[in-house]
Order: sequence, then structure tokens, then C-alpha cells
Amino acid sequence: MWRLNEFNLSHKSHTVVRLAVHLPQQQPIVYQDGQEAQAIERAALRKTTLTSWFELNKNDPSAHNISYSDIPQYYVFDKSTTNWKKRQRGGQNVIGRLPVVSILDSERYYLRMLLLRKSGAISFDDILTVNGLRCITFQQACQEYGLLRGDQQWHDALNEAAQFQSPRQLRMLFAMICGFGEVEDVPDLWVQHQVSLCEDFVHRYSEQTGPHYALADIEELLTSYNLSLQKLHLPTVDLPASVLERANFDVVEEQAKANNGPAGTGKTFVYSTLLHTIRGRGDDVIPVASTGIAATLLIGGRTAHSVFKIPIDLNATSTCNLKPNTKEADMLLKTQLIVWDEAPMTHVHAFLAVDRLLQDLTKCKEPFGGKVILLGGDFRQVLPVILRGSRTLTVASSLKKHALWLKFHKLYLTKNMRALESERDFSAWLLDIGEKKSGSTIQLPLQCYPSIQDPIHQLYSDIDFSSVTPQELKGRAILTVNNERSMEINNKVLEFMPGNETVYKAVDMIMSEDPQDQLTFPEEFLNP
Repeated sequence: MWRLNEFNLSHKSHTVVRLAVHLPQQQPIVYQDGQEAQAIERAALRKTTLTSWFELNKNDPSAHNISYSDIPQYYVFDKSTTNWKKRQRGGQNVIGRLPVVSILDSERYYLRMLLLRKSGAISFDDILTVNGLRCITFQQACQEYGLLRGDQQWHDALNEAAQFQSPRQLRMLFAMICGFGEVEDVPDLWVQHQVSLCEDFVHRYSEQTGPHYALADIEELLTSYNLSLQKLHLPTVDLPASVLERANFDVVEEQAKANNGPAGTGKTFVYSTLLHTIRGRGDDVIPVASTGIAATLLIGGRTAHSVFKIPIDLNATSTCNLKPNTKEADMLLKTQLIVWDEAPMTHVHAFLAVDRLLQDLTKCKEPFGGKVILLGGDFRQVLPVILRGSRTLTVASSLKKHALWLKFHKLYLTKNMRALESERDFSAWLLDIGEKKSGSTIQLPLQCYPSIQDPIHQLYSDIDFSSVTPQELKGRAILTVNNERSMEINNKVLEFMPGNETVYKAVDMIMSEDPQDQLTFPEEFLNP
């Protein structure tokens, strides 16, 4: 139909010309394997849009007042000769686009800033020259031009990123700025953006401890730039001693552990503390989880299948698809601790495959190759999912039913840190059910059985149905999830109304004589 009506299959109002932004002798080159030398020779003879712009400014004085980003409006880049040629017509609907450059590539970032503002440049040296003084770097040139307003550009960058980036991504940007941005006052940058940098940790923990965890995360990110909180004069991480005691940190270093606790007892809190503590002292730790959602709650967390390359189809002799002498294998060899969340829902064959992998990599026959591994989760919750498996098979697939479970030292978290004081009794009752202390028959509390009269009484108790008016019924409604519940409530309301109940019957029909319409709407639909 679109083609029959001769509508446009595509429409473009403007032509966008991508302009190169590269440092001297660092233009990108495309080549095939084995032809690197020829590609370099060709690149030496061909000009990019940037180097050709330099040549244009040397030879054409009329181009001196046109910036690099505006040059496509007045000139056309001939790819065959790699030269800019003056346009004969048009140009109003042409846009020159300089690609976005990450601040991580700092010199290109500042070169792009200069190209947006300076016109008539004939070389890279010309761009670096400001008031007769040749600067060493493009960043210095930006400073001489007055394009850098102290740390204001970094404040602007963080404010802009906070509009659409997550707190974790903001912390990565903060560390990147500190590593490459030559910030004059890092503590002030932290103070002014602390709220957005700590938002996720404050939500997860509290306003008091959230900044500690954010700083610990930044400390870890800064290690990539050979920096630390102390070098940047930022507050050092001071996690409460009670947290470390609760995590049983000294015990965890000695042997494999199983952290068993119901929901809300602080398992994730313990994981985060261990991750920050171990990473804070310069050691490696690998956090994994059985599901992707659980992995997002761990800083740097990934799924166990991704880290260990666990096969999808598992059996008692399965092995992980991770090869030695690779980056992934080296990471496992260097790690001091492996944290595995939601372990109860992982099939025992997956643990056995990881056990074989670590033993092969470390050349050690101890469980998990002698690596410290912390399993966490709640066996009262979801066990391994077995396709069409019986209850016996599901239980048998759990790690607790394997001899490897005896090698673990068990730690139990029993206090619910998430429940309010008024909900303690209810949470304890739920825990008793999970531990089978309530017997085979469970009596639900009365609040679990709301009477159908409750919403009716709340809405209509002040109405005299013998003389009710439409105005009195206005603004009163009861929403239900299905028609059966709706009919039940309607029948209760009818009991309050005076008079005899009358049932009116109706016959529905289609106002069409077309037999095809009769087939479209069967009798069951018209008169249910």
C-alpha cells in the first residue's frame, strides 16, 4: 500500500558529513592481514578530511574564516583526490559532524575542542600555537585560549552525565576525570557531586555508610590509573569494625565458606564488605551469581556461567569451556576470593565442573584448587530447576546432597535487618514455615483473610439506599481483578438495597445481513 501510494521509502532533510579527528600521524588505517606495509604506504599518500582542510587553508584564503565543522557547507570532499573542492551549488542542508571523543583519549578530546573554535589552521603546529607561543599539548593550547575554566568543565561533565547515567557509571567517569583530567581541586569535585555519586549505595544502605562504599568503589577504579584516595586527598574508606566482625573476615581467609541466611539478613551487605576490604588492600576478588539480576547487586558482579564458562547442558562429568593461559584463566589464578551469590539454585553439576576447572588451573587437588570460595543464599528459596523433574530429583540436584558440601564451613545469618520492629513477629512466623517448625498444616493469620464486607462497609456505610441519589454514589468504586469477584461484590451490595431482585434478559444481535459477520461473532460471544 505504501508503494502504491508512492510514499517515500526514506527521507533525509540534511546530509551529514563525518569529519576526521585524529592526532598527527595517527589517522585510522583499514587493511587486510598481511598487507600492513602497503596500507601504510597508501595512507602516507592519502589525506584525511582534517589534513586536507589544512591544505585548503594554505591555498584558499576564502576558507580562512570557516571553521572545520562548517567547511562541508561550502566545500565538497572528493574522496578520489582526497581534496576539498568549492561547492557549485547547495550546501544549506549540509552538516559537518565531528565524532564524539572520550575524555579518556585526552589529547584528541582537546584537539576536537580546538577544531570547533579555530578557523584557518594550516597544520597541527598552527593549532598548537597561541599568541606566537607554541604549546606542547592540545590541553595546554585550550588553557591558553581560555577554553578551560579551571574545574568547571569537569563539573559540567558530571552534571550532564548525572541526567542519564547510573551512579556506577558516574563513579567510573569521576575516576576517569581524576586519572586524565588534571583536576585542580579533586576534594571539591567529590563534595559537589557526592549525592549523585553515592545515590545507589545510600538507597541500599544509609546516608551515613553510603559514601564509604562509594569511595571504596572509586578507590578500586582509581587503581587502573595508579592513583588512590590518599593521593587525591579524598577521605579514606573507614568501614565500621562491626561490619568486618560480622563478615567473619578472618575466618573466610582460611577455608571455603557457605553463607546461609534468609532474605533480609544482610547477605549482600556481607558480600559488599568483603569485596571492598579485599580490593582495598590490592588483592583480586571475583563476585559471581547464579542469575543476572543477582549479579547486578554485586560490585563488578557477573553470572557464574560467564566467568567460569559453565556449559548449558550439564551432567556429572561436565567440564568448563575455559582454556588455560588465557586472560580469564589468569584472572582466576590471581583471585584471592570467589563470592558466589544465590548458590542454592545452582545445579551441583555446575559446582563440580568449576571444582575440576580450578583444580586443573592451579594443579592442586584440594577442593576448588585450594581457592577460597564463599557461597551465599537461602535453601528455603528456589532450588535448582529441573525440567519435568520430580521433587526427589530436584532435591538430589542440590549441593547439600553432595559430599562436596561437607568441605564447607557454614555461617548463619539469623537476624532480619530489613524488617521493621512491628513486623518482627510476622518475619519470625515466615522463618518458622521455611524451617518446618509450624507443622504440616499452617494457619494463616486473620489479616490474610480480608472480609469481602470491608470495602463495601468503608464505601457505603454512610448511605441510605432507600433514598440514595446519583450524586451520593459519585466517586465511589471498587476495583476487582476478575469478573467473578466483581459479581460477588455486586451481589453483596444488592443485599443492602430495598425492593425485590429482578433479572432482565436480553438478546444481542448483529446489525448486519452479511453472513460473514455472523460467522465472525458466534452465538457464544453475543449471548454468553
